[in-house]
Amino acid sequence: MTMQQTAPDLAGQDPLYPWLREIADAHESARHIPGVQCRGSVALIDEAARLRGIAEVRLGRAISLEREVETRPDRLASGRAIAEAEKAQWRALGNADLPDGHGSVELRVTVGLHGRHAHGGDVIAYDAHGVHNTHLDGLAHIGADASWHGPIPAAASETDEDTMVNWAQHGIATRAVVLDIPAVRGVEWVAAGEPVTAAELDAALAAAGGQFQAGDALVIYQGRDRYEAAGNVYPSGAAAVTRPGIGQDGATWLAAKEPGLVLWDFHDARDNPAGSLEVHNLIYAIGLCLVDNCLLGPAVAALKQAGTSTGLIVAAPTAIHRSTGVLINPLLLY
Repeated sequence: MTMQQTAPDLAGQDPLYPWLREIADAHESARHIPGVQCRGSVALIDEAARLRGIAEVRLGRAISLEREVETRPDRLASGRAIAEAEKAQWRALGNADLPDGHGSVELRVTVGLHGRHAHGGDVIAYDAHGVHNTHLDGLAHIGADASWHGPIPAAASETDEDTMVNWAQHGIATRAVVLDIPAVRGVEWVAAGEPVTAAELDAALAAAGGQFQAGDALVIYQGRDRYEAAGNVYPSGAAAVTRPGIGQDGATWLAAKEPGLVLWDFHDARDNPAGSLEVHNLIYAIGLCLVDNCLLGPAVAALKQAGTSTGLIVAAPTAIHRSTGVLINPLLLY
């Protein structure tokens, strides 16, 4: 890993907004034990949380929340077109250009034919973040003051930062509550400039039955599948522009609920002067486990047909030392 240096902030300036610092301080006071590294929100997933999730599985059905990882040569052209559209958005803001490769996946396949036998192998390289592929963010994705949540020194990512290994071995499986924000609003999708609020999250939770405990998962549908089907391009996280998603009010609500993890389709609204990441900053503030870019429309429809809004979520990351994030296939059982 190469440590990248950025321009320093003003001397003495807190890298967190006051509302985020308040959340971080409250979490530290309530959840941190002196001399013990905090493992973040995943630590809230205990035996009781898993049993709550298992109890929600009544039909024995499973649905994947993963967006398909595109590697077919004849389909990659459309992906490149989307990337160019993102770069055009970025340049329109007066910036130079987005870096190549953000969210990219490269797959090299070898096929050997030996008489009547065949053998296939592959090597894959991917960017674990971005707005395309479904991935789980580790604690070493967002930090401040040369530290990740825990606290973990940022420099540990050069040697043996072990969040992803710990989370994989812990077992991320818990009760899930699905929140349908477009249904609350009576729209097809959440619009840019109209960030999801705490009141709307409360209304969606009430519609889902209202029962939620610390360590449960929140699956937050915002209509991204409909948004993109209508021809819209979701802006890259590298571009600090207002976009559909959850803002400061919603982020404060999430922190107060203490979910074991959050799975969503749209990301942060970035509806603030600095274009900062309201929810992603909770990775540092409270150690929040986030699963980005989930495909949620089909799951919401399936649960609605089944007459439920809850289930068991299984999000098992690959145990890779020093990984800041991994591609993942979350499964929702109901």
